[in-house]
Amino acid sequence: MRTIKLDASGWSTMSDFTSALKAAIGAPGWHGTTAAAFIDSMVAGGINALEPPYVIEIVNTAKLDPEVMKFVRDVSSSVDDTRVRRLARTGEDVAVCIRIVEAS
Repeated sequence: MRTIKLDASGWSTMSDFTSALKAAIGAPGWHGTTAAAFIDSMVAGGINALEPPYVIEIVNTAKLDPEVMKFVRDVSSSVDDTRVRRLARTGEDVAVCIRIVEAS
């Protein structure tokens, strides 16, 4: 499975995270910045240049602002939850996830 690393050490806002994630997945210019937008494009597919299977690994998260970290975690868990629900509903697993590495 392909792993794409994103370095969070320079992020100070939620927009920094969403911009980095959109670039990593090859999202179109009109792509939204909410957790729902990432669920739609990552789990439903057919929108981004990058198609499953892949892991987005976020490193250097220790110094992130708590609100930014909460949003990163919310997006990550939303993608995971939607993937599990889709598997239960359709029997199809979409191999995507956002893994957070708790490192400095």
